[in-house]
Amino acid sequence: MSILTRGSELAVNAIPLFVKLRRLSMRSYKTIPEEEVEDIKARFERLGPSFIKLGQMLSCHYDVLPPIIAEALSHLLDELPPSPTNKVLNLVKDELGGSMEEVAYWDPQPIGAASLAQVHKCNLKNGPVAAMKILRPGVEQVIDEDIRIMRFLIKRLPDTQSFPIDLKDMVDEFSTNIIKELDLLRELACMRKYGEGLPLEWEVKVPKGYPSLCTKNILTMTFHNGQRLDRAVPALSRFRRRFLALSLTKTYLYKFLKDGMVHSDPHFGNILIDDDGHLVLLDYGATCFLSEKIRHKSMLLFWGLLRRDISLVYSSLASLGVIQGHVDPMAIENEIYDFLEDYLHRPLGQLSLPDMLKDMVSQSQIWGIKIPKPLLYQVKALSMLEGTLHTLDPNIGFEELLDESFQEVTSILHLKPLLMMELGKEKIKQAFFDISMTVSVGAGKKTEEKSGGISRLSMAFMFLLFGAGFWILPQGAHFYWFALWMLMCAFIVR
Repeated sequence: MSILTRGSELAVNAIPLFVKLRRLSMRSYKTIPEEEVEDIKARFERLGPSFIKLGQMLSCHYDVLPPIIAEALSHLLDELPPSPTNKVLNLVKDELGGSMEEVAYWDPQPIGAASLAQVHKCNLKNGPVAAMKILRPGVEQVIDEDIRIMRFLIKRLPDTQSFPIDLKDMVDEFSTNIIKELDLLRELACMRKYGEGLPLEWEVKVPKGYPSLCTKNILTMTFHNGQRLDRAVPALSRFRRRFLALSLTKTYLYKFLKDGMVHSDPHFGNILIDDDGHLVLLDYGATCFLSEKIRHKSMLLFWGLLRRDISLVYSSLASLGVIQGHVDPMAIENEIYDFLEDYLHRPLGQLSLPDMLKDMVSQSQIWGIKIPKPLLYQVKALSMLEGTLHTLDPNIGFEELLDESFQEVTSILHLKPLLMMELGKEKIKQAFFDISMTVSVGAGKKTEEKSGGISRLSMAFMFLLFGAGFWILPQGAHFYWFALWMLMCAFIVR
């Protein structure tokens, strides 16, 4: 297909799709009929690989799309007819060159075909059966052309200002993400990293790569015979289902808190149960990495959510940059507090943490705040994880599993002292705020009542004294110093 023909196809089909999304995004998501939701999903699928991946990316954006639309886009069908066998085999021979001699047999019939790649079984000369993931011939060029056409059309799309997503930024984000997925050497590195350090007793496996048979367009890995999770579930006992659900949750938290890795597609299609009854996690193309700071603040967020600590949840969100740049922080604080009160006071078992986070993100437009992309990816991954766990057992309580997993993983990684220290920091911040409010009130009354309160100079001195103590004293004495400092503050305020 020529770029002119493809451009015409996108102009005819993509522009109406964007306009439809814009119109729906300005309506209450509760009023969108199911047939309209399905129509949007079908339009993305008809437009081909680029738009399937674009739709999957947009499924993270609960901040700008109605949740019902975002949820539908997360289930876009990624299965297409395979590419011609001769083209795929020629690509394999060209890419591997002399390394192809290590392959005793290459099965021309793929065992799976998605929008970007397809997978073939092969027998290696040293004996084991392997799985070879191969990018579709020419897919990189197709996607590059689609991105150029998208950018061309967006410039000519009328009234883009009213669209809640900046279309240019949307395409830029898509371009960045798809480049990562088209690099199978990156996926090899992510897969290897994800498999490191997982406790054997969790019974979770990650395929191992064969580097000599890997290139940017080819990923060769160990083959695991088994069934897709949703198909294997009926044969599992209830006890086994819960064990696997717990293992999956612990694995997610372990890799996130240890290495900052988020498997962005933990849906049942990417999880097998092998012949040994173990979980096998597949597809690391969409894996993202989050910084140490985000991990630690997210750890506090998890703790606050699980302990129903609204103040901690709010301060964690603020630390993650959710409240950043808002013109009226006190007003938005009240809005978020009210929102959290509504959710976190619900009984155990009646709260879906991913749903709560998705609703919070969808409210961000109303509150006038910007949700950082790392948090969006976490929300999407948690939502997909919850859906996968419900596939294992609809009666499984996600919050309960998350709490149990969180306790074990933080112990394994020796993160509890860090968690307590971060909790202490947040409580100190809150204490500073409370004291400053007391000082402000006292200062306001001082001229009228001629009594009580402490001066700003005294307060500054106390803060300086606290900081000096934390800097000079050994870490083991920090708790005792904090207690003494709080006692001194209380005495002075009194």
